[in-house]
Amino acid sequence: MYNGSTLHFDGNEWIKFQRTCEISNTFTYEFWVKAEEEQILDEERNTGADGINGRKYLVGPDFYPAGAAGCGISVGTNGISVFEHSVNHLPARLVFAHDFSDWQHVAVVSDDKKLRLYINGAWVKGESMASNAERVIPSLGLGGHMYGTFKGQVREFRLWSSARSEEEIQDHMFSSLDGDEAGLYFYRDPSRSLAVIRGIKRSFTASVIMPSYNRCPSNYFSLLSLERQQFPLQQMEVIFLDDGSTDHTPVIYYSIYPEYTFIYVQQLKSRGRSKIRNIGASIAVGHALLFVDAEMICGPDYVMTHVGHHQSGERKIVSGAMRWRQIYTMTGPGYSPGQKAAMNALYAGHPIAAPIIERFIQGDQTPVQLLPFELMFDPGHLNRWSSKNDFFEIVLQTYGSRFKLFHYAWLNLITNNASMTKRFFDELGGFEEHFEGFGWEDWELGYRAARKGAIFIHDDAVINYHQEHPVSPSNAVHSRFNYLRFYEKNPQAIEIKLFVLTMVPDYVTLPVLNDYLTDYNNLETIYMNRFGSLRHYLHRTLDLLVDTLRHNDSVTLPLTRSASWQEEEATVYEDVASVKEIGAFPKLLEMFERVSKYYD
Repeated sequence: MYNGSTLHFDGNEWIKFQRTCEISNTFTYEFWVKAEEEQILDEERNTGADGINGRKYLVGPDFYPAGAAGCGISVGTNGISVFEHSVNHLPARLVFAHDFSDWQHVAVVSDDKKLRLYINGAWVKGESMASNAERVIPSLGLGGHMYGTFKGQVREFRLWSSARSEEEIQDHMFSSLDGDEAGLYFYRDPSRSLAVIRGIKRSFTASVIMPSYNRCPSNYFSLLSLERQQFPLQQMEVIFLDDGSTDHTPVIYYSIYPEYTFIYVQQLKSRGRSKIRNIGASIAVGHALLFVDAEMICGPDYVMTHVGHHQSGERKIVSGAMRWRQIYTMTGPGYSPGQKAAMNALYAGHPIAAPIIERFIQGDQTPVQLLPFELMFDPGHLNRWSSKNDFFEIVLQTYGSRFKLFHYAWLNLITNNASMTKRFFDELGGFEEHFEGFGWEDWELGYRAARKGAIFIHDDAVINYHQEHPVSPSNAVHSRFNYLRFYEKNPQAIEIKLFVLTMVPDYVTLPVLNDYLTDYNNLETIYMNRFGSLRHYLHRTLDLLVDTLRHNDSVTLPLTRSASWQEEEATVYEDVASVKEIGAFPKLLEMFERVSKYYD
């Protein structure tokens, strides 16, 4: 979405940078704009509601009750219109036909409620009479509105708390700002980590990026947990991305009034996990990016601890996700029998949740909040009434929190709880956007980070709490296809191929997989020009295992020998015999014996 100070909009999204602006009547919008679609050009008037359809709102007109009106700006390839929005009131106060199909500089000046329009630094039109509203308030919803969305690009967007003169407009129109300019109310350039909010130049230590798709009210609880951080909230921004939700998620914007800077990104169609996180990262100006899923409740030290890791060193990736804990905060339809049983067992004896769950188990599917807020955000209570995810415990027990000698340390990048510096994220190029649905987009980014020298750190102090929810049956399918995309992107990488051994019926654990890879790498390094037949055999077998995933829900055995196997068999077993004589690669030989059994 952001590229430097340039915003790209495709007509299906908008960003709400602030709920309201404190300034009114006298202000100036300035920006460069390039539109891609025509709009309807209305007659100018002070009454009516012409602006409810067919408009291309670059600045969405906020609604205000009678006596006040929100200012909005619609831009199409054929012209620009300035609207004001109140009760049954959305007229175009100023309209000017102009070609915006290529970059043009625009300044919309409200001088004590009287509008002036400048294009490319020159005055082109003005009002003879001021607005009838008592207060005209600028809006900071960019890219669209429920009454219409903008398609095109805008750069160097500024809002000033003064009526800029023609000379002042010309002085700054070709230059970026430092953020210290007198009267500057809003400005943002993520490429320079620069933000001016409510007239104050801000420096953010942390940008929390929270994508959400149909996770209401879990996402509401997660946002509330961020309000309770033991961290200076003025140094933190939360970028909440509604990825085309069809539930009540949009209501959240009007339900919370946090002390941290809250940016709401509305997508009218789902972008997917990778794209939506990249959009959030492009908006962020914080030194550290903290990725948190919408159903994760964060303990009070969560942000502080993450940020502390990034005070020095650029290539750290920090997470507590390998020991995330599971809680239930809501009843409702869609839970599996296993989840219902887990919920019932977890809260057995709980004075508040247990009676609610009993009614739920008996058939009452009404969504009910299980925990009051004073308990939902109390770490002691959360630890007592949550269960531990043990999947990665063997990894942490074997290799420690810094993953010493673990080739798959990049598995620590799990996006329900991960942080890195914005600079490193940008260097990596963000998440791979060809992944669709659930799974692997975070590990693929972790893999690229490892190849760039990332240091992976697990920290128990940033463990957070996953609000369990009904699981889509399509997750397994998406995960399988995304693994295949990962494999296809790295077709020669033995470490990616080996991962298929965690998917066979007699699957191996991650430490065993790591041992296999260690022996393979050592053999290849020490005996670079030997054992080519054995290495080729292992690669081909792993490729065949992966290939079965293209056509089946799981790895299908047995495999069929190639037509050339009889010719190759002797040389493969000669290599195996020689490796046995060396006596230094037991895990490699174990892997050979394992995969050889997969053939018919």
